[in-house]
Amino acid sequence: MSLFNEIAMESNKIGIGNTPLFKIGETGIYSKLEYYNRFRSIKDRAAFFMIDYALKSGELRSDQTIIEASSGNTGIAIAGISSILNLKNEIVIPESAPDATKKLLSSFGSRVVTTPGNSTENSINYVEDMIEKYPEKYYRLSQHANIMNSNAHYYGTGPEINEKLEHIDNLVVGVGTGGTITGLARYFKEKYNINVTGVLPAEGSRIVGLRNPFKSNHRVLLDTYKSLIDNFVTVSEDDAYEGVRQLKAKYNLLCWPFVGC
Repeated sequence: MSLFNEIAMESNKIGIGNTPLFKIGETGIYSKLEYYNRFRSIKDRAAFFMIDYALKSGELRSDQTIIEASSGNTGIAIAGISSILNLKNEIVIPESAPDATKKLLSSFGSRVVTTPGNSTENSINYVEDMIEKYPEKYYRLSQHANIMNSNAHYYGTGPEINEKLEHIDNLVVGVGTGGTITGLARYFKEKYNINVTGVLPAEGSRIVGLRNPFKSNHRVLLDTYKSLIDNFVTVSEDDAYEGVRQLKAKYNLLCWPFVGC
C-alpha cells in the first residue's frame, strides 16, 4: 500500500471521506455529498492530506504552528483536524468572513486573524509575511500549490466515485484552489475519455468556496494541470443560490454556503 492510500484510509477513520453519491432525479447526474465529512465540507479531505503528509514526511514539527489563509471551509477543516491531532494553528481570513465562521474557528482553539477586504489575496499576503519573519515558528500548508491538496482527490474522492459508477462521461467541479478539480481530472482522465469542466464565479459574484484563480498569482495547481481541464464556465451569485435552493426544496440536499455537495 502506498503512503497516499494509507493517508486516505486514515482520514476515513476520523470521519473524512466515504461520503454518499446521490443521483439527482432521473437526470443521470450524480452529486458527491461532501457535507457528510466530519467538518462538513470537501476541504476536510485536502486539509487532512496536507497535514498528515507534512507530519509523516517530517516537514511539519509538532512544536510548529500551522498557518494558512482561507475563505472559510479550508480553515475550518484545518482547525478541526488540528484539534484532533493537538497541533497549534493560525487561520487568516478576510474580515468580511461570516461571524459564524470566526466563532467556529475559535471554538476549535485556533488563533483567528482577519485581513482587510473580502478577498483571500490579502490573507495570503499576510501569511507570506509571517512565514518570512518567523520561519521556525510557522508551517504553511500552501493549499494553492500543495500537491497533497490534489492528491486527496486522486487517492480518495476519485476512487470512491469510480467504485459506485460504471462509467463517467462528464465531470463538473467548482474551482477554488484547484485541488479538487485537478485531483479528479488526473484520476478520471487515466480511466475514461471524460470531459472536465471547471466552474468559476462570474465577475462581481461572491460564492463561498469558488474563486477565479486566473485573476490571482496563487494558482500553481491549476497551472500545473490546466491541460486536463477541457473548459471553464462561470456562474452568477444569484444563479448559484437559486440552484442550491432548488436542490434543498426538491431533494433536501444541504448545498448551502458552508457545506459541500
